[in-house]
Amino acid sequence: MYQRSRSQGVAGSDLPPQAPPPPPPQHSEVARVREDTPEQAMHMEGVYIISVAARLLDMHPQTLRKYERLGLIRPGRTIGMLRLYSRDDIRRVRLIQHLAGNLGLNLAGVEFALGMVEDLLALRQRLSATNEGTHLQQAVEQEFAALFRGMDLPLED
Repeated sequence: MYQRSRSQGVAGSDLPPQAPPPPPPQHSEVARVREDTPEQAMHMEGVYIISVAARLLDMHPQTLRKYERLGLIRPGRTIGMLRLYSRDDIRRVRLIQHLAGNLGLNLAGVEFALGMVEDLLALRQRLSATNEGTHLQQAVEQEFAALFRGMDLPLED
């Protein structure tokens, strides 16, 4: 039977011949993509959709939805209402995981503790701004660092 080569196109049509497939990626490009870890991804700017955020946090996406429903987190939204989790949202969920998992708080306790932590951070910021450029600023930072260590709170990355 009659066979056409791929480069000839269809008889009687004006279709151009097919282009050759793109070259495979170089080995270094493949290695670069594979060596990215969740810790490295956290240092990149941007936001994450719920499935990526759940993978970074090693939790089910439904848990993130539950935390949002309870008001523990407030992810951004796209025009299409897709949840977008920022680095701050990821940090906050890690704090929630620590409070619930390591310290044994229930979600009501977590909500209370998060409110207290937010108040303490706001106070630290106000005191640091008031005492900026003085020896008191360093003393305030040291006292707050000791306070957060004593409370066993992982606030910094």
